[in-house]
Amino acid sequence: MRALHILLVATTVIAALIAPPSLADDWRVVFKDNFDISAWHTPSWYTRYIYANGTQDYLNDEQERYRDGGHHVESDGTLKLIATKAYFDGRYAAYESGMIRSHFTFRYGYVEGRIKVPSGRGLWSSFWLNSDYDPNGRLDWPPEIDIFEYVTNGSNEMPNMLHSNVAVGTTKAQGGQLLYAGLRFNTRWTYLSTDQDLSKDFHIYGVLWEPGQVTTYLDGQKIFTKAYRWVYNDGVDAGPAHILLDIAVGGHWAGKDGVDDTLFPTQLEADYIIVCQRAPVGSPPSTCEGAKYAPSAP
Repeated sequence: MRALHILLVATTVIAALIAPPSLADDWRVVFKDNFDISAWHTPSWYTRYIYANGTQDYLNDEQERYRDGGHHVESDGTLKLIATKAYFDGRYAAYESGMIRSHFTFRYGYVEGRIKVPSGRGLWSSFWLNSDYDPNGRLDWPPEIDIFEYVTNGSNEMPNMLHSNVAVGTTKAQGGQLLYAGLRFNTRWTYLSTDQDLSKDFHIYGVLWEPGQVTTYLDGQKIFTKAYRWVYNDGVDAGPAHILLDIAVGGHWAGKDGVDDTLFPTQLEADYIIVCQRAPVGSPPSTCEGAKYAPSAP
């Protein structure tokens, strides 16, 4: 009987670790876009990074430049971010692509998106949270939460691998200590190894962002939980977060072995993005309606 009791306890613990979050009545929708109108609109989204007064059109050594003009297509109930080969004369910024950054900002909650990523040598798709201006007009980095980064470079980044992480600065004020890791999460290189090519279908990517910690999910299964403080390097509370979704091209990571120009045009496709937060104490019951894997009450 003692052995049976131990087995039952162990089974319960394992189930608790891997079970997906479930719909709960103490969460409410605070932002949602189903991308279900017939033409691309921008009331909810910017199409450049927040830096340089909202005009910055690339980061790091990436080879794309984010543009409008056909790089955001809303049709058949999804948003397509489209990357194209723009120039054939050898220039470094040879590609144009699409990205979105939310007008909506928030602090803490559950974010979920149903997304289909493209695969191919040189492509880098990301779904992430970055800090916006704080009440004093300060803009700094980190913090940052990478719900996922999907890179295929033809050598060490494969179509079955999904990166997920938090950004920690030089002072380590944000923390970043690992509290839980799924069995197939590589803690050194921060990627989840799966049994499938993730670009073949839509998947549901989520993050539960709480005061003091972050948990990311793939199709309702935990990837990791890390201790995390949403602060600048000097320990001051950072501004609220905005949501970003983009498809980058090239650079030293995705473009490690060059870019396959036969891929273009290619697209990242989003079915919806939703944000839920806990309802205030004493408020009428509500749900995180529309999210497939909304977190349950603690």
